[in-house]
Amino acid sequence: YRFLLTPPIHISPHNSEIIYIGAQVLLRSLNRGDHWQEISPDLTSNDQSKIIPRSEGGLPWFAISTIAESPLTPGLIWVGTCDGRVWLTKNSGATWIDLTPKLLAAGGHKDRYISRISPSHFKDSVAYLCQTGYWQDDFAPLVFKTEDYGNSWISLATSLPQAPINVIFEDRKNQNLLFLGNDEGLYVSIDGGRKWLRWPDFPKVPVKDLLVHPKENDLVVATFGRGLYVTDIHPLQEISERILEEEIYLFSVEPKAQRVGRSFGANDYLFGDRHLVTPNEPNGLIIYYYLKNKIEGKINIVVTDLFGQEIARLVGPNNPGINSIVWEMRPRFRSGAQGPRNLLERLVEPGEYIIILEANGKKFSQKAKITKTIGWSIGANPQRIR
Repeated sequence: YRFLLTPPIHISPHNSEIIYIGAQVLLRSLNRGDHWQEISPDLTSNDQSKIIPRSEGGLPWFAISTIAESPLTPGLIWVGTCDGRVWLTKNSGATWIDLTPKLLAAGGHKDRYISRISPSHFKDSVAYLCQTGYWQDDFAPLVFKTEDYGNSWISLATSLPQAPINVIFEDRKNQNLLFLGNDEGLYVSIDGGRKWLRWPDFPKVPVKDLLVHPKENDLVVATFGRGLYVTDIHPLQEISERILEEEIYLFSVEPKAQRVGRSFGANDYLFGDRHLVTPNEPNGLIIYYYLKNKIEGKINIVVTDLFGQEIARLVGPNNPGINSIVWEMRPRFRSGAQGPRNLLERLVEPGEYIIILEANGKKFSQKAKITKTIGWSIGANPQRIR
């Protein structure tokens, strides 16, 4: 078998015992890798004149570079190769359709590495595809979308820079929200790929992989420099062109569990370089809101119970764009006094609350939910740990 240096491995989204791996043929295991079977012919161009023999110390080229089974339909599998071939099977490999001519007709570049095929989470006929010409000094942005199982493709490269594209991912909740990684960083589109924006403050490094975590609902980004980044994308999943025209918009609030951290005193992190310590996400409800322009006066965030009793009051940032503020799930009043900041500090009870945004003489509200309390407790309220 011919394998790339980093051959693609894919776990079926429908059955975790089914694993695919790409050589020049697609290999499948039905029992987590104990046994394997070929379910395709050679899907590459198999140009023997360009295949370096192993005896010469080279790695064989002409192999599968990306594999993706539809998250909606079992057995509907997309495959791309390092020499620009694109294939689809709708019946778990019994028959294969060569989509390469259709991609070339839409502007794909011949013989260019298929870096990723990403099927849609909303419709099984839709998929996204990236090509990279990095090895041929071809830096054209090559990213495409099909809505008819690869019979036709459209380019999504408008407004992207001249840089090889490595990966694209469609959000799991909003089909118009797309994330893209190229050799210059991270890009996002809120309109299905018609317009792309570079992610602010993200380093200018090659992004090689990304996904939206199915449970935590965070964007996870991996870079060529072995960097790993995680960020909350909740407001982006809700945003639209209509919202961007609003003067003020308060986003829905994601449910959150309270964390009670165990404390060992003042010297918790005096470990020098022996331990890698990275920050957790904020321990509180994250409140996002959008301002088209800076607002005159304060942005007041008021938290009440379901009966309208005020529990906390905060002042949020007043910047054009998406703003955020964290309510730490503790009483907080006009004076800002919060009392002791330790494990015994009083937390509000899990349950439903109302978030009210007051700005420019207007009020906006959303419900919020604290699901439970998790972690360690010392002393006063062990029954609060659920």
